[in-house]
Amino acid sequence: MNVDDVVAEKIAAARARAEATKRRRAALAAARQRGLAHRHAQKLRNLSRGDMTTTAGPVVAETVTAVGQQPTTVVQSATVADDDVVIEVTEAEFHAAVRTSLARLGLTYAELEDQARRRDFTSAQAQVLWVSIGGAVNTVLLAAITEENQ
Repeated sequence: MNVDDVVAEKIAAARARAEATKRRRAALAAARQRGLAHRHAQKLRNLSRGDMTTTAGPVVAETVTAVGQQPTTVVQSATVADDDVVIEVTEAEFHAAVRTSLARLGLTYAELEDQARRRDFTSAQAQVLWVSIGGAVNTVLLAAITEENQ
């Protein structure tokens, strides 16, 4: 075995480690994005209900459906904070909640986006909504849902 073979092995091992690190980071980033989407969807549900309180009672069960999966039931103990429960919604459900929240505030998505760009929101609720949806809205789908409900 000569020096070139040893160097080539070390380079291959370093590339493999770098690739494994890249895959691990991508998986963690994807999991984080899914978690944030779930949290934002829950915030939107709370906003559309008009409150920010948790459900009272010893146990709360909710049926949820993930994109392309069978409906599942999430059971939450009253001692667990809302942020600890993962609730998956479809893209259409998310955009319907966004439309409802925007209608409640009397804003369009473009107006809310402009307020965020200027950092001058018309109300605290508008700022909370922007923090919840922050650029995650597909404007084409939002427009389709809005037209469908009119």
